[in-house]
Amino acid sequence: MDGGRDSEIAMGAYQPNHLITTNQMKPTGQVFSFRISLWLEHLRVITNPFMFPESEECIRMVNAKADVLWGLYSAQVYPRDHDLPGHLLSYPISIGTNGEVTNLAGAELFPDTNAKVFGEKSNYLPPILTT
Repeated sequence: MDGGRDSEIAMGAYQPNHLITTNQMKPTGQVFSFRISLWLEHLRVITNPFMFPESEECIRMVNAKADVLWGLYSAQVYPRDHDLPGHLLSYPISIGTNGEVTNLAGAELFPDTNAKVFGEKSNYLPPILTT
């Protein structure tokens, strides 16, 4: 999170004049357009489910694409001098049916780094900076 590499894609936006109307028309203001442009940039695809980001179809599609991109990145066979065909990757964890969070198999470290997926407490830095 020191700016050495992109590690998060997150933001919030609100446009009070572009809300769902009484006839249930979806808002299509600048926030909507910005969201679509972010998905195009990070997933390199525009598709109808993006018009309904709350739908299970959209959520499943985004998750599936992020899983594919993580697979390409973590396989380390993709040429490092080329961009991946998208920039939204799944975080390399698995959540069991009992809620237990574990590394994906073979993903104890992020590829091309010595950075642990789960991190660790530091003897030098306060916990608020490392956990």
